[in-house]
Amino acid sequence: MAEDGSARRTVALLVVLGLVWGSAYPVIRYGLLAGATPLAFALVRYALSAAAIAILAAATRVARPAPRALAMSALLGLPIVGLYGLFLYVGEQWTSGGVAAILIGGVPFLTALFALPLLPGESLGRAGVLGLAIGFVGVVVLVFPPGGVVLATTIWGPIAVFAAAVSVAGGTVLLRRQRPEGETLWGLTVQFAAATIFLAAMLPLFERHPALPTTTPALLALAYLVALPSVVGYTLYFYLHHRVGPGRANVVAYVNPLAAVSIGTLLLGEPFQLWELAGFALIVIGLTILTRYGKPAP
Repeated sequence: MAEDGSARRTVALLVVLGLVWGSAYPVIRYGLLAGATPLAFALVRYALSAAAIAILAAATRVARPAPRALAMSALLGLPIVGLYGLFLYVGEQWTSGGVAAILIGGVPFLTALFALPLLPGESLGRAGVLGLAIGFVGVVVLVFPPGGVVLATTIWGPIAVFAAAVSVAGGTVLLRRQRPEGETLWGLTVQFAAATIFLAAMLPLFERHPALPTTTPALLALAYLVALPSVVGYTLYFYLHHRVGPGRANVVAYVNPLAAVSIGTLLLGEPFQLWELAGFALIVIGLTILTRYGKPAP
């Protein structure tokens, strides 16, 4: 009975994590529509997140990694957080949070592809190749919808979001290669800090007039993103990562898009197209095949 209760609690926490992380995409879109420019919005969020996570790491007495490990975290923070944030926030200027979340749902496919040449022992069976193919068809369906279906104001929106998925997938594989034991809260703090510095350097190149209005909608969006997806989300992820392993913790990839579409449509008034379900269904089917049957038995 105790084991059943623990399993149910773990599943509940996985669902909560998926809801928290999935909600970030429509809230980002909400902040952008409130007048925030993409890079300025991401930069301030990441700076505040770095400070908040550092306070949390110190308060919970997480052991500080060696300087070399922190330097590696800073380097990996560029693709995992910095470039990811740049492409995601820019892309969400032109596409809904729901579509963005579904496209980011393609990260496991990209991770599997990057892992093949970079991680020793990685391989895919025929089912894995089939899962990859189906998943990428889902991505193509969203990036290039048929005539009459409008998922973005310009094609560059979905393309930029998919570039964010490519960046975080590549960075995640490099993290697994350089640090198989995983990241810590201190390492995550350094990743957010490195991303903040990167975006500050990019800001003059991309935004002549950066803006983060002090209006209630913009500030609420910023506070929400820092408090829940950044601090609560990553804290919960690390807890689940060590409790059930990274494979089961990544089940949130199924929940993220559902949460994003539901919150964006029902609470924030984002437009919803039935065509989004086609892309989502293909990605879910491909992901299920890849994760359950993709690797050949030893």
